[in-house]
Amino acid sequence: MVGDDKGEGNGTGLSIGKEIDRSLAEIITSLLKPGATEVGNLLGDTIGLAADRMRWKRQLNAHIGLGEVRKKLEAANVDMKDITPPKEEELHLLISGLSLSDDENVRDMWAGLFAKALEPNSQVSAERPFISVLQSLSPMDAKVIDFLAFAARTDEDLQRNAKKIIPKDFAKVTAEEKEIIKKHQTENVGRLRAAIKLIEDREEKNNLSMFSDSAWAENLMRQGIIERPPLLDRNSSSLRMHSLDERELLRAIEHLNSKILYMEQSTKRGAAAPEKLFSKEKFGPQIQLEVQLSKFGRRFAEACGLLRDIAKGQHGG
Repeated sequence: MVGDDKGEGNGTGLSIGKEIDRSLAEIITSLLKPGATEVGNLLGDTIGLAADRMRWKRQLNAHIGLGEVRKKLEAANVDMKDITPPKEEELHLLISGLSLSDDENVRDMWAGLFAKALEPNSQVSAERPFISVLQSLSPMDAKVIDFLAFAARTDEDLQRNAKKIIPKDFAKVTAEEKEIIKKHQTENVGRLRAAIKLIEDREEKNNLSMFSDSAWAENLMRQGIIERPPLLDRNSSSLRMHSLDERELLRAIEHLNSKILYMEQSTKRGAAAPEKLFSKEKFGPQIQLEVQLSKFGRRFAEACGLLRDIAKGQHGG
């Protein structure tokens, strides 16, 4: 078996890679020299060596990716005899995508979509929009999607496991009920802090704390994968006028102006990519995500297996 480009396995891949790199460097150096001779042959050698390297690399990527597809199917308890092959064109696109994926995060998403498309009871298919997004993803894009999906799973677990108690009579809450409510509040705060720690650890694991501008979000927003969460409308209630006197008219104008300002801020916020992934409150453990998966982004993440645990109501890692 050929080792990977990092020299793992039996090391053959590393040796081939180094030899090809050395040969390419020698040929390119010759091409760039003034008065180079036999340029036609040199170009042919260069293209041939590059093609060999690409062919070898794509075969290796496809081999690794298909192994990950198999593991995902086994984890989903899908028997190989029960798989439902996609259409030939979709199959070609999926294998081609795997073969071009050097990054493990991007390749994991290709493998996730591939596996979902093969599951007999899955409603997922290799939709062209999904393929188009995967083809556009950089390694950092994939890490951001993984982080947002993880945050969504963590929040789902937090909401599902939160302890709640409804007093029999809100006007007469018993001492026992107060004690239980206090205990549950303490437990829920502990769960919240633990969830936030998990999300922060995931950010650190994916190395997402180094953003200094909004460039990281531009492709994902352009592809429709992420969006800015809506601003909180503090004047969401409708205005009721009790008379047409000057005071009521001024109040109505002020209310209308605040609505216009809110719409302007929302429009500006929705179009602008943020510099950070999330912000943290100065007081208290809460964090505020600056972006979230859009409706299409959630469908895409589910198709790639990143939000599968939410749909099944299970804990995801």
